[in-house]
Amino acid sequence: MVLKPDLRRASIHLLISMLTLPLHFQNLAIKELPIFPGANSSEKTPVTFVQLKSRLMNLLINALQVETDPQNTHMLLGALLLSVQDSAAAEEVEQVTQPDTVANDSTANLLSSVTSDSASQISISSDQRSIGDASDITTLQEECIAFDSAHALFVRATYLVCHRLISSWKTDLNISLAALEMLSGLARTRIRETDALECKRAVKWLCDYIAYQCWRPPPAHSKDLHSSIVAAFNCLTTWLTAHPQLLQDKDCLTTVLEVVELGVSGTKSVGKPGEPIKMKDEKELKPASMRVRDAADALLTILLEQVGYFPSACGAQSLSSLLDEVSLLRHCNSWTGGCVARQAAVERFRYFVSENSTVLALLEEPLGNDQDPQPTVTVLIRGPFGRHAWTMQLRHLPRHRSSIRSINSNPGRPLPLAEAAPRTDYRPRFFPDNVDRIPHCKVDESIPSLEAVMSDNGAVRDEHQILAQLLERQMTLESKRDNGNASNAEDKTDECVPPQVCHEFQTARLFLSHFGFLNMEPKENEDSRNSSGLIALDPTIPGFCTDLETLDNISPRTCDTVHIFYVKAGQKSAPEILSNVLHAENVSPNFLEFLSSLGWPVSISTHAGWTGHVSTSWRVTAQMNVSQCAAHSNHGGALYNGDTHVLYWADVSSEIAFVVPTQSYLMASSDSLDETNYNSDISNSGQAWFERSISESTDNRSCASQNTSRAMSLDLEKQPSSLSGAGPTNSSSADPIRPRRTTKQALPSQTNTKIMVVWLESLEDHIQFPIADLLPSTYTGLEQARMLQATDVHVIFLQALANGLMRIRLQGPVSRINLATPLIDGMVVSRRVLGTLVRQTALNMGRRKRLDNDSYHPPHVRRRLKIQEMVQKYKRNLTDPELLTLLFNSTQTYQVK
Repeated sequence: MVLKPDLRRASIHLLISMLTLPLHFQNLAIKELPIFPGANSSEKTPVTFVQLKSRLMNLLINALQVETDPQNTHMLLGALLLSVQDSAAAEEVEQVTQPDTVANDSTANLLSSVTSDSASQISISSDQRSIGDASDITTLQEECIAFDSAHALFVRATYLVCHRLISSWKTDLNISLAALEMLSGLARTRIRETDALECKRAVKWLCDYIAYQCWRPPPAHSKDLHSSIVAAFNCLTTWLTAHPQLLQDKDCLTTVLEVVELGVSGTKSVGKPGEPIKMKDEKELKPASMRVRDAADALLTILLEQVGYFPSACGAQSLSSLLDEVSLLRHCNSWTGGCVARQAAVERFRYFVSENSTVLALLEEPLGNDQDPQPTVTVLIRGPFGRHAWTMQLRHLPRHRSSIRSINSNPGRPLPLAEAAPRTDYRPRFFPDNVDRIPHCKVDESIPSLEAVMSDNGAVRDEHQILAQLLERQMTLESKRDNGNASNAEDKTDECVPPQVCHEFQTARLFLSHFGFLNMEPKENEDSRNSSGLIALDPTIPGFCTDLETLDNISPRTCDTVHIFYVKAGQKSAPEILSNVLHAENVSPNFLEFLSSLGWPVSISTHAGWTGHVSTSWRVTAQMNVSQCAAHSNHGGALYNGDTHVLYWADVSSEIAFVVPTQSYLMASSDSLDETNYNSDISNSGQAWFERSISESTDNRSCASQNTSRAMSLDLEKQPSSLSGAGPTNSSSADPIRPRRTTKQALPSQTNTKIMVVWLESLEDHIQFPIADLLPSTYTGLEQARMLQATDVHVIFLQALANGLMRIRLQGPVSRINLATPLIDGMVVSRRVLGTLVRQTALNMGRRKRLDNDSYHPPHVRRRLKIQEMVQKYKRNLTDPELLTLLFNSTQTYQVK
């Protein structure tokens, strides 16, 4: 007995293999169908493929509306996204948009087309008509021509998926993830007719979904629930970055910020009508989980920093500034040319940490490209979300008055008319005038003379000589001064002038003071050693430069790698497969077209983003010799093997590199297998897991939290003392909380998802594809100690059909949430959307793998943990007076200390 879900699943497999046929074959007649006369003429017209598009779309949407089986729903969601993107790509290529006869005042009809009685009757009844009735086909075209365009499909799909996501899919993790992936794909789809109202509705529905999931009762909260909330925040990020105009709408901005507040704190300040408003300092931070808080924190930062400003001037390859200490020092006037050692450049900066999560590197030297001399400070800000460079000048006058002198050299005052008073010589008398006329008597001999005392006592004689010398010297100085005053008696009176303007500043101290970092007012229940909250770091300690470079190499975005292989018919060995891409004659031209649609080619030597291997990623190395790339002029994809070039794609939250391995890349990867594994950004994975466990612990130690000052940042201040940067503590006085999952070994903080895309000339070759033999060619540097098996690899097989379409075959590990969309096993897609769908599926595979990892840390959390580690290793235990003394000294002075 065949169950109904299985029967529908077989039917859905047939449906997803036919969705691309109407737009691919267009007006090609279907010979198997009988020819009937049209509705308005007696001529017999054959049924074409494009005439079946409306029927297929209505069948797909109505099936999704009533489907209850999770696997069938998953397949239909992928098929719906394929239909929307294929229609949008076809309209963009052909520059012909199907006429949309629905007026602006009838947008509600489109939005309710999946629920209203009239529209449902049209679509459902049309599915029940016989395909052999030509009048029914003509009527169907006339009724549903407005529902075939990419814009109409976009509106219907958005409404249907959001409605079912909130109503009936919210309790199933797999369906929720598939629906959110589908909505993310819709957000990236370029449709010219899309207006802000439709996108605003989608964002509002996503926020409602997050709010509903967060407000569910405590027994319903689980890992799956929190995973769905995190995925919803990621989907919301995609919508807002793809449509930045939404933040110009006040209502939309309020809705988004409220749900961010809900994710960070667990409650909203503005509750139900009638409830008092809770201010931030009155709320107790109780997010649904640390993962939810991290996702909301990331969305808030993207709203403030990236929406409307991505990509930046340095391109999509980096969210951070490409300037570091060495490059900034080369722009200073003091640079004499030549190579600058990183250690020497670092020691020219002052390093401080604010809020235990942001490193400030201050350079007090002005940059040479500034023609306006002003007090200047250059700041490198390293935070959880990247590195940013700012140059600030202290100005007391506007730019158009900066050249005006504040001191007038000739004010034009009149000459003084006062005459100098005559000087009279006056000699002071110490005795009366008649002292010489007083008779001498014997009493005068009672006091011995000075000469007698000196002759009797040698010590007194020496003191007298010293005093005589001092008196003589002073008499000489006073005499010279009197002579000078006499000669200057007739000179003009000195005019009082203002002091000269100061041009030498300690700009680091001014910057920290002006921006409030040097607030010396003691806080309640806080260590009195440093009440400013600013921690000074010592860059002269060995290892500081290495840790600083490691921090810069922790990308604020997720990174994934896809390795692409071309398999000719009958090939089974890895060397043969790797050699196919060396020459263009060995591969199909459609394969090269597919590669170009995955991403844009970048040069490894100048690329600042993810390159597929950690040794060449997130840094700018020296230029390579151009002649090395000349041999790949007639390549079949081998140029992108990771030696000199890769294919790269990135958005605001993720990076992905597409590598086409060759035999040389395999040898280089084999030599690198013995290298030290990556994840040096967190030297102690147990420490990172311990921090996350304490933050998620239900025992919040309320008595201790009451004595902790409230953070200005989004942190909950539940980190252990070893990560808080408060100085050394006695381990015996405060025992750490035991992690909840003590029996489970901490998983790596950097998840590495192995994804292969295999282009097959024959579909049967996927059975004997040598995954295990090709695994060494997929080395990225993110591998852990456990060796991957062939069953751990996600494989997307692409078979080129004779009609120009592509058949999809998926293979991967058995997991609860491994069914990523939009590609579905057995789906047939067109080449114009193949690259986009493969890229989205690979990204979704990586996201699902990270969601399933219990100890995975988002990139911004890993950066924050690295900063906390640096604080513990390189901080200066300074009191407030010592900190101020440090700021009044030059960088060379405090380096010696």
